[in-house]
Amino acid sequence: MYGPGAAEGTMAHDRTTQEITDWALTLSETPLGSEIPPEVVAGLRVRTPSSVHGSLVEAGILRDLAVDGDEAESAWVARSRWRYTTLVERPAEPYTRAVLEFQGIDTVAAVRVNGSVRLTTRDMHRRYELDLTDDLADGPVEVVVDLESALLVAETAAVADPLPHPYPLPYNQVRKMACSFGWDWGPTTITAGLWRPVLLHIWTAARLADVRVAASFAGTPGVAVDTVVEGDADTVSVEVLPSGEVGPPAPGPTTATAPVTATAPVTDGTARVRLSVPGALPWNPAGLGEQPLYDVRIELRDSAGSVLDRVVRRVGFRDVALVQVPDDAGISCELHVNGTRVWVRGLNWIPDDHLPERVDAERVRGRVRQAVEAGANLLRVWGGGVYESDAFYDACDALGVLVWQDFAFACAGYPEDEATVAEVRAEVTDNVRRLRHRPSLAVWCGGNETLWGYEDWGWQELLAGRPWGELYYRRVLPELVAALDGTRPYVPGSPFSPDGRPTNDPGSGAQHLWDAWNSTDYTDYETRTPRFVSEFGWQALPSWPTLARATGMTDPAELSIDDPRLAVHQKAEDGMAKLRAGLEWHLPSPPTAGAAFHYASQLIQARAVLTGVQHFRSLHEHCSGVVWWQLNDCWPAISWAIVDVAGRTKLSWFAVRQAFAPRLAILGGTRADARLTLVNDTDGPWSAKVLLVAATVDGRIVDEVEVELHVPAHRAVTSAVADDLGPLPEDVDLLAVDVEGQRSTRWLRGDLELPVGPSWFEVETLTSPAADEVLVQVRALGLVRDLCLLAELEIPGARVDTQLHTLLPGESVTFRVTGPGVREITTEGWRELLWSEGRIR
Repeated sequence: MYGPGAAEGTMAHDRTTQEITDWALTLSETPLGSEIPPEVVAGLRVRTPSSVHGSLVEAGILRDLAVDGDEAESAWVARSRWRYTTLVERPAEPYTRAVLEFQGIDTVAAVRVNGSVRLTTRDMHRRYELDLTDDLADGPVEVVVDLESALLVAETAAVADPLPHPYPLPYNQVRKMACSFGWDWGPTTITAGLWRPVLLHIWTAARLADVRVAASFAGTPGVAVDTVVEGDADTVSVEVLPSGEVGPPAPGPTTATAPVTATAPVTDGTARVRLSVPGALPWNPAGLGEQPLYDVRIELRDSAGSVLDRVVRRVGFRDVALVQVPDDAGISCELHVNGTRVWVRGLNWIPDDHLPERVDAERVRGRVRQAVEAGANLLRVWGGGVYESDAFYDACDALGVLVWQDFAFACAGYPEDEATVAEVRAEVTDNVRRLRHRPSLAVWCGGNETLWGYEDWGWQELLAGRPWGELYYRRVLPELVAALDGTRPYVPGSPFSPDGRPTNDPGSGAQHLWDAWNSTDYTDYETRTPRFVSEFGWQALPSWPTLARATGMTDPAELSIDDPRLAVHQKAEDGMAKLRAGLEWHLPSPPTAGAAFHYASQLIQARAVLTGVQHFRSLHEHCSGVVWWQLNDCWPAISWAIVDVAGRTKLSWFAVRQAFAPRLAILGGTRADARLTLVNDTDGPWSAKVLLVAATVDGRIVDEVEVELHVPAHRAVTSAVADDLGPLPEDVDLLAVDVEGQRSTRWLRGDLELPVGPSWFEVETLTSPAADEVLVQVRALGLVRDLCLLAELEIPGARVDTQLHTLLPGESVTFRVTGPGVREITTEGWRELLWSEGRIR
């Protein structure tokens, strides 16, 4: 009655792989008093990869939390026990070995074969194998996966060994996606299921049990291949070809290098091959060159030359190092690729859906591309989520996005019992082996805020000397990384400080800066001089269409900061109070309702990211990078993300794009010591013609001057504004600098002290030859600060190409708006969708 599903087997050699996709999902046990839909009791036909929550959503039994669902209505799912059942048919092809591979079981399970327990699992983040060779000899076998409630398992463990954790549920007691237990930006789901593929592998003679491929560019480009062979085989051959000659073509430049081959004998179950690849081109981070990729084809052969197994790894030739050198200010923290310091313009990445198995290759490529289009060159995969899919790393490899990879530890103490240590070792081994060939992967990191938590969050009193996870960060992880990889740096956590300094030390390592959001204001960033910032952020509402669908609101006029429907999507501690404080610190009459509130929340977030990133980049030789919290969302959250769960950009995305420009002009300082910094994070020198303007609050130009500045590659140059404009008179409130089509501004009085009046402008709609496109031209009649066109308030599918423009009188900007229905909006309608600070003061 159950079958292996429609997925076709793939055969490139003696080994054949078939995906088992067709399962029955049934409810085994649920808490007393729960009202269970009858469809669940009867059982569901499901296709894996899937989760219980996802299958119930797909069947129409639960509403989708990523759209309009309710956490409370699905709480019973996490406290229930579930069963997946399938029938694995005996393969028609001849074989001597048959192995069932579970690439991801979420989380605590017993796997039965024909009624007998053959495997138990306790880790969502690793793979498990089950030998079915003897079982299939007599025909089909029934495979049953019985899933316990991870929540009940965790709660029971927490009673026996209470360990610190920041949220109500003890997520740290099981090896599972931490944020599924609820986070300050995400819902509580506590998923269960077969969340990654289930594969049946068969072969007759031998297989490649492990393949390690390392590509290096230093000196003569080369590839090192180390293999572990299971079974009887004679040789391993390796061929390096331009990408696309083995697998599907990789996006990016064509690599013209001729194929290079070598062969080595299998001795005692291993083989080692070393190849030089003359003429191979270097793989570069985004913005610093191209990303040529090469396919390394590894074939296992018998004595007759027949191929027994084949593995292909796609690589790029590059070298990466973390440079930490003592200096007068502490210890540097620089990422170098191919010998060049890369000033990191990064974004933190969380699971792109609260049900991560739903994130397909197209969606993940689109999200990574949004990061690149915003100017990012690094994504940090945060430790409270999952080790991402191959599609994520494929996209990063192809687009030149460096990856900072956390191991799966976040913000808590973790048990160090023998069983957990063994699971962690297996988990780390699996994921290092899977990812170590990736050119995008730049840094391994022990986890998120664990070291900091132990030092500064009061854990030591609770722990009273008991183990809390330090074993992993100081010993287990670095030892495994060194043994299994050894080609890229490892750091013990984020934040971290080297040489025994206190974690989150401002003079060394990577810092997390959360005082601004939690208590002070984003202007606090300008008082900091970090060496590297791996987390800092500010909240805002998601896009209006996303928020409307999630809350059931039909008109922006319904929005209110005190609306309970909004509070459901605010998970941060005192989040609404902090959001309100940010408005009050910068707007004399802060709106807390309607479309004005929506615009204001996103405006303040945009100003926060612009303030922080520009300041840290102005410290160019002292500070070596920033990683904004965060790029994406997993549900319709009021959060720190710059792209919401539906893929719609907030105003902060445009601020990031401005602040992450490879060449950037930055104004800083006060009226007395105003300064201009030009940052050049490119490989070539920059000769820039800069227009520097001093103006009053109503836009009257007091003085302006054009200067030419020269900035070497990968450097910054700072000069005093007074050197070009002289002392700034008291009526000058605004400094603006224009260079190569970019404008940066600096207000010389606090926001609440500025008498900014209403914004006056003319609007004209221009025709466009493209279908579903309109050009909206706005000409300022007075000073206009942070002008935005919020087309989404009227047309949910509309996209606008630019935002956040400060215009002096007489200046113009043109917004390109695309999407179905945009041509139906009148000029007056577009006027109503234009927002600036003057409209909300």
